[in-house]
Amino acid sequence: MRVFAVLLLCLALATCASHIPQIRVVQAAAPALASLHSFQLLPPEQALSSDLPLREHYAQLESLLHQGLAERGYHESQQPELRVYYWLALRDTPLEFRVDASPPNPLGAYQAIHRLHDETGTLRVRLTDLNDQILWEGLASTGLSPAWDSAEQLQSAVVALLQQIPAAR
Repeated sequence: MRVFAVLLLCLALATCASHIPQIRVVQAAAPALASLHSFQLLPPEQALSSDLPLREHYAQLESLLHQGLAERGYHESQQPELRVYYWLALRDTPLEFRVDASPPNPLGAYQAIHRLHDETGTLRVRLTDLNDQILWEGLASTGLSPAWDSAEQLQSAVVALLQQIPAAR
């Protein structure tokens, strides 16, 4: 019984903890980016040819990108110098555990009944010039399932990712 209480406490603490997204700059800022200030957000359908996962988050994502880019000194324009492509991805991987594990593994019976999954949400942002030459690209991955606190995760991912873009001069 004591092991179950400790496990429940750990699970509660893990869900309450704030997770910092993992940021990776795929393409470092090109020198040409320093002189460009105006942008146009392009719909994610222009970046992907497949179906968009997590469609319900794109309205919030667009708003967060506008705000974050403005804070970095960029402004939206009908005559843009930059194109901003953005999209979300979801990786869902089943977790395989041996269910016949002997103690001290208290989850053996639980895992025999419940199938656990590792879901990782990823945000990718790409800045290009008008000829679609990549000037900067980065991605943010969240360590929690996108089904949990997704609005908060999305906001922290956008903020952390846009901090990697050089500020407009």
